[in-house]
Amino acid sequence: MVAAPQYGALIFRGVSGQRYNVDLYASDVANALCNVDSGAGASSSSETFWTAPENCVLEDFYIHTGMTDTTRARLTLNNSPTSEIYRFAAHLDTSNARPLLNYGIAQGRNVRLVQLA
Repeated sequence: MVAAPQYGALIFRGVSGQRYNVDLYASDVANALCNVDSGAGASSSSETFWTAPENCVLEDFYIHTGMTDTTRARLTLNNSPTSEIYRFAAHLDTSNARPLLNYGIAQGRNVRLVQLA
């Protein structure tokens, strides 16, 4: 199949109450890292991690529909895989029934998403 890159976001809430909307670019390539906003919006040349500026909770993740080669993403912290795997079909930006997330992220951790087939 031909990869169909899409955009999305990770939404965090810090213990201070600050909300962090992190723009996301998914290349739709299996085992590739998603790119996140490094200052001018997410693109294929953006950073592949976001560093939590304070203790945060990942509240929401969404992706635009249309991925062809990947179907889910695994959350990693400081390059270590977590048990958190998000199926794109359940986290579409067009769905108002996305599952609520409540995953804690410690300050200074590098957050990454690895795309999975």
